[in-house]
Amino acid sequence: MDEIDVKLLHLLSEDAGRTSTELVPDLNLSIPAINKRIARMKASGQISRVTILTEPNLVGKPLIAYVMLVLRRFSQKKELLDYVESDIDVLECYAITGEYDFILKICARDIDALESKLLYLKNSCGVSKSNTLLTLMRHKFTPSPLPDKKA
Repeated sequence: MDEIDVKLLHLLSEDAGRTSTELVPDLNLSIPAINKRIARMKASGQISRVTILTEPNLVGKPLIAYVMLVLRRFSQKKELLDYVESDIDVLECYAITGEYDFILKICARDIDALESKLLYLKNSCGVSKSNTLLTLMRHKFTPSPLPDKKA
């Protein structure tokens, strides 16, 4: 990955909908050269997918919670991961170190919907303990890690 690739990733992270034509002035490359770079980064996995970002309040799911979970038995991991994959409101799931086994990022329309999900996790997915943190305000959101810009 050279400096132009890094700059291209940063530009696309600001607006992935920018066309190659719109990127020409920032990169000083031809349209085919930009397209080849994007195709190469997709093929190598540096760009894994292009998606949309929504505003939780505007799509009716303003409540964002981080839920840390402990499983009764680690053999119940499959039930948990099956649920995580099937529930559109579970935005992220990570296995973590420390006192808890997993952390989930969950969106919900209200506190009752969130409580329903937490009860399901405890009753059907083998969760023995949870700790839920509700977000109050988003100060920074970067959806993907980016390479460092060269000085």
